[in-house]
Amino acid sequence: MKMNIRSIHFRLIIWCSCLMVLASLLFGAYVYQGVHDRLYGEMEKTLTRRANQIAKNILPHAHGAEISDQINEVYSPEEGNRFIRISKNDHKIIYISGQPKDRQFNPDKIPLPIVKAKETRVENLAPDTDMLIVTIPAEVAGESFLIEMGILTDEMKTALHGLVVTLLIGLPVLVLFVSAGGYMLVRHSLKPVENIRATAEQITFGNLSNRLPVEHTGDALENLSLTLNQMLERLDDSYQQVSRFSADASHELRTPLTIMRAELESMIREEMSESLRARIGSVLEESERLSRVAENLFAISKMDAGEAKIAHVWFNLSELVKSTAEQMALLVTEKKINLNIKQTDFAPVLGDPARIKQVVVNLLDNAIKYTPEGGDISIKTFLAEKKAILEITDNGIGIPSDALPHVFKRFYRADEVRAPEISGGAGLGLSIVRSICQAHGGNVEIESIYGCGTTCRVELPLVNGNGKGRGHNVEA
Repeated sequence: MKMNIRSIHFRLIIWCSCLMVLASLLFGAYVYQGVHDRLYGEMEKTLTRRANQIAKNILPHAHGAEISDQINEVYSPEEGNRFIRISKNDHKIIYISGQPKDRQFNPDKIPLPIVKAKETRVENLAPDTDMLIVTIPAEVAGESFLIEMGILTDEMKTALHGLVVTLLIGLPVLVLFVSAGGYMLVRHSLKPVENIRATAEQITFGNLSNRLPVEHTGDALENLSLTLNQMLERLDDSYQQVSRFSADASHELRTPLTIMRAELESMIREEMSESLRARIGSVLEESERLSRVAENLFAISKMDAGEAKIAHVWFNLSELVKSTAEQMALLVTEKKINLNIKQTDFAPVLGDPARIKQVVVNLLDNAIKYTPEGGDISIKTFLAEKKAILEITDNGIGIPSDALPHVFKRFYRADEVRAPEISGGAGLGLSIVRSICQAHGGNVEIESIYGCGTTCRVELPLVNGNGKGRGHNVEA
């Protein structure tokens, strides 16, 4: 699966991993420096203590060869790969240890200290050989001495190298585990956000009463859920007010429009001039058009509010589509349009046949209206994914791409762009189609290429999620 590098999951994991790497590097450097200082510090204390022992216990009581004998007896520098040298202020050496058995260094080539005071230094004896040397001054019988004690740093380097190897192996493994843990933690932490998103995705104008889940965590996430729920409540109230207004307004318009039509129809039957009769006829046509708008608006408002009476009976969608297309055959014949019907025998749908017939009529009427003479219209019903599918395809003038996202909006009309010579309706037909489909648990989609044609696809759930049948063609 392709990783989305712009997602919050990815960014949080990267930040967590980077912080862990930085913390690991700082911790590793701190541990390394601490072990380094501890090893060298402990060795410096040991060398200092032994040098002070020579100053207190050997120099005051031994002379000449006795000094060499006692130092060799007590410290065995050649056996332990140690370096011991005693010199006076005039750089006269009174004792120097011999070469160790493994010949790792030559004591005679180690330079004398420049500073005649207590110091600790590291001498580089070879490309890979260093020696830690502690120098302390001592006063014995009025004479000043410099006592040097040294030891190779190989063992300390080996220990530090092992620590570095451990850190280089362990820290990446630790970072890997932390990254994996961070991934799980991010997924777990953002799961409430995903639940909110999934719930919000299901909320439409038909179920604005639903609310987002609230995690009672007392943090910003809970405040976000509460704020969004408050916003949904305000949207629900506003939408209900608009729906009630649309329903009430259309309901109130129906009666006066009916009276106006009745009066105009009675007037047009009376004796009057032809010009007046034409004018009254024009007003009557507009009143009828306004009546249809009010009826459609009233129907949409009822369906949006869930108050529309929808029958729940099962029927064969294929037969309904076929009979509806046959009833509209006259319109097809007038424009010399070729109508091809391909249908499955059995597509059981649960719902209101009258409402679904209205869907078929509206879609087919649009296809006929915007398909030129001699054009082709195809109607196809089939089964797919436990759904009954109705597709109406024409090779008419199509819908512009910028208008396509708006065709289901109420009162939206693209006629001026599509075909100025065609007198369209009020822009409620497709909105009614969508409302009816949604009320039946279905959906409607439109695909169109301007200048090439349009395909309308209606999906309705099958009864019990299944249907049987075979397809055949009917020419009209």
